[in-house]
Amino acid sequence: MSEAKKREGNSGKRSGFGSLIRTEFALIVGVLTAAIFLWVGDRLSESLGHPAATGSVFIWLFVAVLWSAISVVRHADCLAVKCGEPYGTLILTLSAISIEVMMISAAMLHGQNNPTLARDMMFAVIMIALNGLVGLSLLLGGLRHREQHYNLQGASAYLNTIMALSVLGLVLPNFTTSSSGPRFSSVQEVFLATTSIGLYAIFLLIQTTRHSQYFIESKGGAMVLDHDAGEMHSAAYHSVMLLLYLFVVVVLAEKFAIPLDNSIERFGMPQALGGAIVAAMVLAPEA
Repeated sequence: MSEAKKREGNSGKRSGFGSLIRTEFALIVGVLTAAIFLWVGDRLSESLGHPAATGSVFIWLFVAVLWSAISVVRHADCLAVKCGEPYGTLILTLSAISIEVMMISAAMLHGQNNPTLARDMMFAVIMIALNGLVGLSLLLGGLRHREQHYNLQGASAYLNTIMALSVLGLVLPNFTTSSSGPRFSSVQEVFLATTSIGLYAIFLLIQTTRHSQYFIESKGGAMVLDHDAGEMHSAAYHSVMLLLYLFVVVVLAEKFAIPLDNSIERFGMPQALGGAIVAAMVLAPEA
């Protein structure tokens, strides 16, 4: 009897380990890819003269970064379910922003001087998110459920903050006269940074304390669907895996910037395309 229990226990452990490997296989792929490119990556990426070889390396790194980014969002989603709203949405937002900042920083630190890359990427993110993802969600939701219920107070708070920051950062530089071209002076940059931090701090205060009910799913709908975040573990497990995947994304994003920049230069494509590609990679896990 005891031997049978031991065999069942060993079988359960093997099954659990196998399930863990299958679930976190993206981490193995990401770590191996990062190790390869840390060892020979710079020579491999910069010495590729044939367009097909350059494209192969580009696709390889693109898939590895995207897979790791999706895993980051998956673990953030599990933490969001455990923490509940509105903190769950905040965790997802900070995870996506972390990926965005890491990738755009890696791209700007490599290759030609391209100070407008961050601006191009933010513009692409806003267009893809507000026009693409939100529009598609409204369309598909209307086709599926006919009549939908929304939390209008929360949506208004989000949109007002996004519009204010977008106008300050993307539109206002076209009308400044303190420096040549559509750019801010040093004093204006400090003002923009301070204002942006202040607006977001006020938004977080509203989201997490006084008006947190604005950011909780509306109960007015005829049907409330359960949120499926996949296989759930402890909060400590998801936190550790989230940090590991973020580390992999940091390393791979730096290596991905090399073929991305080389491809744009080699084929004479507009520099803004780099921002659009990074924006698509950042938003793909959320889609």
